[in-house]
Amino acid sequence: MRQFDDFIPKTTSTGIDEPEILSLFQPQAIKDISINGPGANAIDIGLHYIYRGVLTQNSTLLEGTRTFIDNIVADNIKPDLVYHDHGPQIQISSYGYVLANGITQLAAYLADTPAAFDVSSPNFSKVISFIRETQISSIRGSSWDFSVMGREVSRVNGLNVGLSYLQKMIDFIDPANATIYADALSRYRGTKLPDYNVKEFNKHYWSSDYTQHSRKGYLFAVRNVSTRTAEAETGNGENLKANYFSYGANFISVDGNEYKNIMPYWDWSMIPGTTFPFVTTFPTRTVWGTNFGSTKFVGGVSDGTYGASVLDFDFKGTKAKKSWFFFDNEVVCLGAGISDASGNNVRTTINQVKMEAVSYILNNGESAETKQSISASTYSNTNLLYLRNRNIGYFFPNQGNIKYSMKSQSGSWNDINSTLSTKSESGYVFSLWVDHGINPTNEGYSYIVVPGVDSEEKAQAYDASNIEIIENSVSVQAVKNKNLKVLQVIFHQAGTLSVDNVSITVNKPCALMIKNGTIVTLADPSQSNSVIVVTIVSNDIEYKKYISLNTDTGMDGTSVTVDFKIPTENTAIKSTFDILESCFPNPTNNGLVNITTKEDVSINYTILNMEGQTIFTDTFQKNTTIDLRDQPSGIYILVLNDGTHKYIHKIVKI
Repeated sequence: MRQFDDFIPKTTSTGIDEPEILSLFQPQAIKDISINGPGANAIDIGLHYIYRGVLTQNSTLLEGTRTFIDNIVADNIKPDLVYHDHGPQIQISSYGYVLANGITQLAAYLADTPAAFDVSSPNFSKVISFIRETQISSIRGSSWDFSVMGREVSRVNGLNVGLSYLQKMIDFIDPANATIYADALSRYRGTKLPDYNVKEFNKHYWSSDYTQHSRKGYLFAVRNVSTRTAEAETGNGENLKANYFSYGANFISVDGNEYKNIMPYWDWSMIPGTTFPFVTTFPTRTVWGTNFGSTKFVGGVSDGTYGASVLDFDFKGTKAKKSWFFFDNEVVCLGAGISDASGNNVRTTINQVKMEAVSYILNNGESAETKQSISASTYSNTNLLYLRNRNIGYFFPNQGNIKYSMKSQSGSWNDINSTLSTKSESGYVFSLWVDHGINPTNEGYSYIVVPGVDSEEKAQAYDASNIEIIENSVSVQAVKNKNLKVLQVIFHQAGTLSVDNVSITVNKPCALMIKNGTIVTLADPSQSNSVIVVTIVSNDIEYKKYISLNTDTGMDGTSVTVDFKIPTENTAIKSTFDILESCFPNPTNNGLVNITTKEDVSINYTILNMEGQTIFTDTFQKNTTIDLRDQPSGIYILVLNDGTHKYIHKIVKI
């Protein structure tokens, strides 16, 4: 305080009573730190205890405060590394920022003292992981994903990133990962491009109903809500129009500036990614994270690189099955069973973004794009092949009633935040949506978002035929990326999907992904099952597994990967009789089967059970005997390998 001129003397105590001032800082019980709960609020209060300890030279208070904070600091960071506050709602920014900024500040203050934090402790390590793995990934360029911000989204410049504490991570806390923090600092400060050293991954945050799909060229995020989680909150007169904000909201960002300060003149009835009746007024919601979703089949499957997410949507009579399928160059968005009886026009908003350039379209049957002009009217098109705006292409494999507008919109910050100015703000906005009409019944949509398409050449070079939409119904939503050999399926109910002479059957609703025809990744969005049975029939051979899900505390909804060991196209199944002379007796009663090959060459063989497990493997020449006497009755698979191809044959033990 001596640094302030004319307030108190800089070098003497004349005119002040230091003992009296210090007496005001006598500590209360340290438990008061968490009087308003653990997490961000506790860090704020804990900071005052640290000040008291310094001013009163009370090392016991400093160390006690440190210990208390360390014990509670990670309480609100969930197993998926998302910070929750005010109930089970996402607060990666806002309160998450307060937590991270406060704890790094405290750690820097106390570094190299007896009261220093042990940054390798389990709780502090969890905070470090939250900052490094989740917070940084929730940013594109210099902008937060708007869906992780809570009430902060309704504040001026709320999306602007200001993570100066990343320097403390470099200097004091986590120098081993200094490059990650330095890269993030350079991206949000603008000294490097938004794609500089961006981590590429796919993650579904199972405790939070949230998905991030990151590629060098873009970030695509999906914010959902279930019976387990709460909507983005309103409170203190903030975030007044966010009624639709948490049900499939999509943050689609290439340069990081797409949504900055659009909020006062955003149409809050058209949040990107959502399906809702179009309205102009919003009912007042209850405050502080008390609005939960109404369905439990909400979640996603992910192997860390690719994934799919799902929302079983039922909001005050509006129903839909919504799914997102994430690949390298594109995100495929499907909706089915869209029904509503409100009497309002129902829309699936594809995007609503600040307009920096006009749009270009290509209709089916045409060879050249058409430029679209700014207009107060809405464009409507039922023959649209693609539309591109800014640096994103939107492709419509099944057309639909597509509408879009490019016009000036206006509003005030006060409209969404009663503490802010009533001054009118305006800007040009590009909006794109699927119009489902009034009182739709069992309507649907399909579209493909392709970031990085900023020219006609790139748009026409994109091969949409690589994406095959296998099914889009209330029972199954499935997409295959042919180049990647990745099939992703949302089974809304137990059933079977057939594709490419292969059938996949599940006994419970689930989200499933198959890579290269054999690697299966599975998750239960409802988080209510411990085992799901998956049966795959390929080339008339049945592969069946009872897949156990992770039901450890906090791990419900995570993905499990299993190799079904199904031969792929590169090790194609050929007629066994090209190489096999005989396999006798088959079926076998005593468990012994004699096999003989046509040629006198060395052959590798493997016996698999129907769970895909290897029973035994060996090499023989011309003939051998398979001994299944110690195995239970059932079907076994004999795999022969002559060094060029694999040959498969069934063996039945009675």
